[in-house]
Amino acid sequence: MGTGVYFFRDGRYVRYDRGDDAAGDVREVAGNWPGLAEAGFDRPDAAVNLEAGKIFFFRGSNYVRYDVADDKVDAGYPLSIAGQWPGLREVGFGTDLDAAVNWGNGKVYLFKGSQYLRYDVADDKVDAGFPLSIADQWPGLREVGFGTDLDAAVNWGNGKVYFFKGSQYLRYDVADDKVDAGFPLSIADQWPGLGATGFGASVRAAVDLFDGRDLWLPSAERTPATRNGPKYLPLPWRGVLHTTEGPTIAGALQTFRGTNFWPTLTIEPNTFRVVQHYSLNAGARALSDRATAENAARCVQIEIVGFAAQAPTWAPEKLAFIRDVIRDIESLVPIPRWSGRTFLDAAGVSSQPGNRMSVEEWQRFSGWCGHQHVPGETHWDPGALDIDTVLG
Repeated sequence: MGTGVYFFRDGRYVRYDRGDDAAGDVREVAGNWPGLAEAGFDRPDAAVNLEAGKIFFFRGSNYVRYDVADDKVDAGYPLSIAGQWPGLREVGFGTDLDAAVNWGNGKVYLFKGSQYLRYDVADDKVDAGFPLSIADQWPGLREVGFGTDLDAAVNWGNGKVYFFKGSQYLRYDVADDKVDAGFPLSIADQWPGLGATGFGASVRAAVDLFDGRDLWLPSAERTPATRNGPKYLPLPWRGVLHTTEGPTIAGALQTFRGTNFWPTLTIEPNTFRVVQHYSLNAGARALSDRATAENAARCVQIEIVGFAAQAPTWAPEKLAFIRDVIRDIESLVPIPRWSGRTFLDAAGVSSQPGNRMSVEEWQRFSGWCGHQHVPGETHWDPGALDIDTVLG
């Protein structure tokens, strides 16, 4: 299982699992999203998660705020969009929104008809100069018929945003600021399970439940770091695997206390211990930041107790333990279940400098990699790990 994206249509919803890349069963909104149907929001026009434990659902001229942890609509809702979102009424966005998406950088984009605007979450207002034309400002959307009347949008967390219209969707690259080649494509053909559930014809709203607050693995012991980690930058989610180059978790923790170079988690495959030092929503300190922002790049870092030179001979049960920890992390934050990187031993890393990412590759990367792949680093851990088995 991975983090889920929820698609809504005609009073029903379906959860799409990022990790498994498949849709679950269709369910009624009424009875499963406490308070939504009662407030008249079982058929939302749009939805957006502001990553502060709150999801906002819009319908007509009203909206509700949904608490992720409490799993219910907050008291006092619905409220008027025009009355509570400064600037929306004045630019014609106080009713009947088409789509909304959190860009991950403190900005939310709202779409209506042929126009869109950018809303600043911290300042709680529409940015100056908006609304603007979708077709004129979003490269590639006009050419593929997505310049007006969008149905839904969702930020996948990996540097890509998906836009939906009718039975089609497209993938938009955040860094390149353009539609990826080959799109649009059919929802039913490309999203496993959505066609069979009736959501291949269209989706009306899309949102995930990423909480954005402190995130701790339920199975982990907590040994907080003695130094604060950096605030995350709006870059794609990724995970980095390290090895402690020592035989025990006690020795690793002693080293971290001395150096203040803390990972997000330390795990010990021999004893199946998981110790977490930072919440998953804050950067760790186990990378050097020599070449670029590394610890702050939405980077979950795992120190595996053991030696990089021995990684190729780790027993299946050790690899399975690492896989289970990764799956637990993926259930809370949207790190894709893939790598695309080759894990090499010390000699391989020395002879193949291209195995290490460039700064540009690192800033765009989303998935699981090793310390040996991070730009500006000199380490080669976790060695020639069987990453396919770990992620399989």
